[in-house]
Amino acid sequence: MSLNMLMLMCVIAAPSETETNESPGDPILLAHRGLVQHAPENTLPSFAAAIALGLSIELDVYQTSDEHLVVIHDKTVDRTTNDTGEVTEMTLAEIRKLDAGSWFDPRFAGAKVPTLEEVFKLIHKHQRTPVTIALNMKVISPGIEQNIVKLVEKYELFDQLFAFGQSSDSSRRFKQANPKLRTTVYLNDSEADQFTAALSNPLADCLWVRFIPSAEAMEQARKLGKQVWLALHIGENRPDIWDEARANKVDGICTDWPLVCSRHWRLDTKPKGD
Repeated sequence: MSLNMLMLMCVIAAPSETETNESPGDPILLAHRGLVQHAPENTLPSFAAAIALGLSIELDVYQTSDEHLVVIHDKTVDRTTNDTGEVTEMTLAEIRKLDAGSWFDPRFAGAKVPTLEEVFKLIHKHQRTPVTIALNMKVISPGIEQNIVKLVEKYELFDQLFAFGQSSDSSRRFKQANPKLRTTVYLNDSEADQFTAALSNPLADCLWVRFIPSAEAMEQARKLGKQVWLALHIGENRPDIWDEARANKVDGICTDWPLVCSRHWRLDTKPKGD
């Protein structure tokens, strides 16, 4: 089945009332690993469907043993393909032989573990307006930062992409490769002094947080030109969390339920009938 057919299938599978273009002023919705309620995670159909519906995306990156960048979440291919093995110990050719779709639904049989370049090509081709790309660094293999920067340069995605999950040393290597590559500081603790300290970190173009910052903290971040991305209860349908983050003006929310969140906000602001 062609990617266009798979993309169409995903969009049709998503209820029409949930179609979205992110509203100005609302947090950007990062579709976690793509549109995972409707397509296999971290595959081209999953990303294509999210982009077609006006969503931004979060994805996970590894480097193969022959230094190719692939998009998959786990350290092994066991859970999301029809084989076993550690990603960093496999070649690209070995990984490309795998079926990354059948585990989700037989209709996605033959879907592949995509390369990062394939995802970038897809974004360039299908985005109607620039989408945000949150690049989750899983295992820091030698040279991975330089290889990612080369691709970001090739597709001119510096304004749309940031990397998170990496160590400070890895962030420094990103900056050495190209200072325009945005890097992120990860925060679990909601203590105000830790948030303030993170804002002063030169490697913190963005903050990736596991708590909802206060409105005052968000105002502080905005004054410094820092973006704050919320990753809290990603796999859960939690309107209460989404609404509080929206009220406090968090820049973006990473969630498995972006269409539900978008519809919830749209209905919340829709004029009430008599």
